Amino acid sequence: MSLPDVSDLDLAAKVGQLFVVGFDGYEPTDELRELVTDYQCGNVIYFARNIDTPEQVAGLTRELQTLAVEDGPGIPMFVTGDQEGGVVSRLDWGTELPGQMSIGASGDADVARRAGGAVGAELASIGINFDLTPVLDVNNNPDNPVIGVRSFGEDPTLVGDLGAAMAAGMQDEGVLACGKHFPGHGDTSADSHHELPVVDHDRERLDRVELAPFQRAIDDGIDSIMTTHVSFPTITGDDEMPATVSEAVQTELLREEMGFDGLVVTDGMEMNAIAGAMGTPEGCVQAVEAGCDLLLVCHTAEVQRASVEAVIDAVESGRIDEGRIDDAVERILAYKARRGVGEETPSRERWEETADRSRETGRDIAAAGITVARDRDDTIPFDTDRPLHLLGFPGGRASPAEDDRYEPGLVADALGEAGFDVTHHEVETADAIPDLDGDEQVALAAYNAVADDEQIAAVERLDAVVDDFAVLVLRNPYDLGAVPDVSTAVSTYDYTPATLSVTAEILAGDRTASGRLPVTVPGFEE
Repeated sequence: MSLPDVSDLDLAAKVGQLFVVGFDGYEPTDELRELVTDYQCGNVIYFARNIDTPEQVAGLTRELQTLAVEDGPGIPMFVTGDQEGGVVSRLDWGTELPGQMSIGASGDADVARRAGGAVGAELASIGINFDLTPVLDVNNNPDNPVIGVRSFGEDPTLVGDLGAAMAAGMQDEGVLACGKHFPGHGDTSADSHHELPVVDHDRERLDRVELAPFQRAIDDGIDSIMTTHVSFPTITGDDEMPATVSEAVQTELLREEMGFDGLVVTDGMEMNAIAGAMGTPEGCVQAVEAGCDLLLVCHTAEVQRASVEAVIDAVESGRIDEGRIDDAVERILAYKARRGVGEETPSRERWEETADRSRETGRDIAAAGITVARDRDDTIPFDTDRPLHLLGFPGGRASPAEDDRYEPGLVADALGEAGFDVTHHEVETADAIPDLDGDEQVALAAYNAVADDEQIAAVERLDAVVDDFAVLVLRNPYDLGAVPDVSTAVSTYDYTPATLSVTAEILAGDRTASGRLPVTVPGFEE
């Protein structure tokens, strides 16, 4: 369909195009219908709470696009989501790809481009046309609670190269890519979901590390950049100002200095770094003033309505020039036309055509990224003709950004499928470990062990008495620094089906691991 000219839209329709709204459930809610029809909100975001089956998502997307075109603003929607892979995977159908740190451990831009292509094709098949990834943060802070394995690693050049390649793969499939979180959330020890982190490096350091991957992706033609609710006082002169609402960051730095002419997307405006400081509606006004095009208000209908009204009021009062709104809407409409938004016909049948590609690509990523960080005694491979004991500690998500799907039984299942006779012991304390003699084969599935003294004690105890012992670091490679003397350790970076399956094959000797740690782990030497 042809899209209208900005001059054909009234103010409410234009402001509605700026908003990306979320909702609860597998079907459109009454509140969402009101936001689309009465408030003319032009875009939606899916979380795991909206995802059930491929058929359901395709049907939901068809219904929402019809609602937007026939009863709403008359313009098809950006349907967005955070399908990063790994620990941030909204689709839970066994096709999710390993995460970005696994790709970083491969060091291979072709792997990254294939990942982008596979996820782009799968998302497009069910009508998701805008993926809020890749993560371009350089994770060089072991204490970072929100980025970590979502990053490709600590090398700015590697992050930029892999991020640009992944984005290109997605865009080749007609899905918008989004580099995040600008100007960089990697060197923080606080989570902006809860508070305002501060990055106070000087400009030389920011140019060399934090900004470099974004510049690489911009130069390569990435469609959009997501802001971060982190303070950069070197740029803004104010250690209490989130970058999202800073004109110095979004207009002067990103647009004018770095030459970005694509879409600027905010991170979630209900995160506490914004909501707790100035309130979401006022934050949305300030984000538009700063130069942002798309505003993510993902959770609460009352806040969503108030935010739309606040931006309209700001224009009508003269606080925001309507030309600023027009500029944003022109970019939004241009990218909707460029990527053919609304032209796709999502269906389960289309998804089935992409699923095998995702599964195959996922296994290839895992094989290239899984890292045998140490194997002093040639413990790997284990012997599939001997019993294998698996000690599994439970684990939850480290940040609200992540999905909470891990449980150690998944590891036991994968080992069984690889041919092992597995005895699974799910434990929460070192004292709960069963008596095992030195002749046993034992693996311990660690999950965020760096923050759990019980896991550390269990690893140390087993490594001292069991000859054939390996620790499987299933998420955070910095766990290795908590057990620096362990004899055998495998880092997997996530627990996706592909990763666990390939890990089991490596332990069985059916594959050889080729990944290298893409971050420096304090206190651990390979």
